[in-house]
Amino acid sequence: MSLSVEAGGETLWLQPDGAVWWPAARTLFAADLHLGKGASFRAQGQPVPAGSSARTLARLEAAMGALGGVQLVVLGDFWHGAEGLTPRLLEAVDAFARRVPTTLVLGNHDSRIHPPDLPLHTVSGGLTLGTLTAAHEPPPPGTPGFTLAGHWHPAISIASRAGDRLRRPCFVHYPHALVLPAFGGLTGALTLRRSDLARHRAEVAVLGEGSLHWLP
Repeated sequence: MSLSVEAGGETLWLQPDGAVWWPAARTLFAADLHLGKGASFRAQGQPVPAGSSARTLARLEAAMGALGGVQLVVLGDFWHGAEGLTPRLLEAVDAFARRVPTTLVLGNHDSRIHPPDLPLHTVSGGLTLGTLTAAHEPPPPGTPGFTLAGHWHPAISIASRAGDRLRRPCFVHYPHALVLPAFGGLTGALTLRRSDLARHRAEVAVLGEGSLHWLP
């Protein structure tokens, strides 16, 4: 189940997989793939399972196909680090980008590495798309316009009456911005405080198992 939000005069659909669909422009947004993170850890001797980057690309391509998307915009941190740029990953990204037109708004991880030439369109700073701006880092409250961003890997902690606690990734919808959860499989998360969210009039949509739910 998807959830709609109004942003900059446009209707955006939050997807249960953590992406955002803009039907008017047939554009899919995703944030923080961190491709190659597992390989980076394995290069340092850490026993991290392989296959996360391939699954991330497969999920994105499946989402684009299901929605009929014509453009993918990645809101920064497409890559994780130089040690993860294995020949296998670079070949997979090259093939992916030839099938799926992809624009990358460079994030802090991307700016530190220099992959070989690939069929990716890259921009630094912000990307203007009509009334919307695509960026990596969320802008401060009160910034004019409306920005889609990532960087935080936002999550929220939910407690039951029995005292159990669960942390789940989430979308954060501010009056001026929409912050997407990390789309990649090995990314970690930043747990946001409800008091801060309330102070900035933010709405939170929590990712479930194949579903989305507004946080009361």
